[in-house]
Amino acid sequence: MRTPDPTIRIAVTGAGIICSIGRNKDEVWRSIRESRANIAKLTRFPGETFPTELAAEVDADVDALLPIDRRAAKRMSRSDRLAVVAASEAIAQAGAFPRERAVVSTGTSTGGLVEGEDFYFARLVRGRGRTPVSRVLQQPTSGPSDAVARAFDLGGGVLSNATACASGGAAIGMAADVLRSKHADVAIAGGTDALCRLTYSGFNVLQAVDGEPCTPFDAQRKGITLGEGAAYLVLERWDDAVARGAKILAELCGYGATCDAHHPTAPHDDGRGAEAAMRSALAEAGLEADDVDYVNAHGTGTTLNDSAESKAIAAALGTRTPASSSKSFFGHTLGAAGGVEAVITVLALMHQLAPPTLRLNEAAPECPLDYIPHTPRPMAMRAALSNTFGFGGSNVALLFRAVSS
Repeated sequence: MRTPDPTIRIAVTGAGIICSIGRNKDEVWRSIRESRANIAKLTRFPGETFPTELAAEVDADVDALLPIDRRAAKRMSRSDRLAVVAASEAIAQAGAFPRERAVVSTGTSTGGLVEGEDFYFARLVRGRGRTPVSRVLQQPTSGPSDAVARAFDLGGGVLSNATACASGGAAIGMAADVLRSKHADVAIAGGTDALCRLTYSGFNVLQAVDGEPCTPFDAQRKGITLGEGAAYLVLERWDDAVARGAKILAELCGYGATCDAHHPTAPHDDGRGAEAAMRSALAEAGLEADDVDYVNAHGTGTTLNDSAESKAIAAALGTRTPASSSKSFFGHTLGAAGGVEAVITVLALMHQLAPPTLRLNEAAPECPLDYIPHTPRPMAMRAALSNTFGFGGSNVALLFRAVSS
């Protein structure tokens, strides 16, 4: 296998997103500018038995947004369909590129598990002979990458990674390495996850879910709000993008991935793994801490995550760098989070506007940073980090640089 060449620059030439606050980039960014979240009562499946009934659902007609026929869509899971919608927007923005050399790299934590759950319950009610097994075929975590490749005739290979909630971020970093090693010429990279009973009940059992919309970094924070969505970036080698006249949205200039090697669910108290991931991204980019002007934090709203991440940011960058949690808008999208928040970070650099942390009334004593409460903040941003962490102590930091107009 060829070794990635770290001197090769990576350009972002397309971005697509769908989540609870919008069906595309324009709608999502309008919601952020207006400080408008979308967290409401769960409707995807019955939630009466859980301590909370809140979720950040995609309430759009996803099938109506798909650029494929209904017969093809019927064979896809909800995670697959969300992925195809987001990838379609990103690919359309990127324009003409060699599709036979385009790799799809997707992170997801559950894939089509909701379809697997539906199959199980239908079989209990209807019996084995009256329940089509085709629904189970939609369950694998490899499904979203395969679905995107089929929908857009992308022949450069598929990568499917399930690194818990760090999956989407890791998929983008891995895609950059594929381009730098010249195994592909273009990458469609991001994450997708749909709400399902397993994760909803699991986080409730862990008592990690807030009964009200989440309040990241707040002194009264009680846990996460679960959400769903998908987002992709189109990545290319910088020189290739320039040669074909593509509009470059931002540069992916650094990627760091680490593991706390500490606990199945809890981060290390001092945030050592998260700090190491940020330092690794800085080192790959050849940048210093002072070059980073904004951090799109993982910011889940749990007591342990927010304090550990705050310590990590302070250790890696100092306490002057503003950080905010966009999960306060659309919840924790799990395996999609790294993709969704990478797109948000790119948009922040393009618009020179930092998203706020909603509902932050009083920062906790153990969270001493500037978290941009309530409203967006216009500010000059040269480079921004997007943090994504997951169970098992997985940590991913993506470093993006603004493009001069």
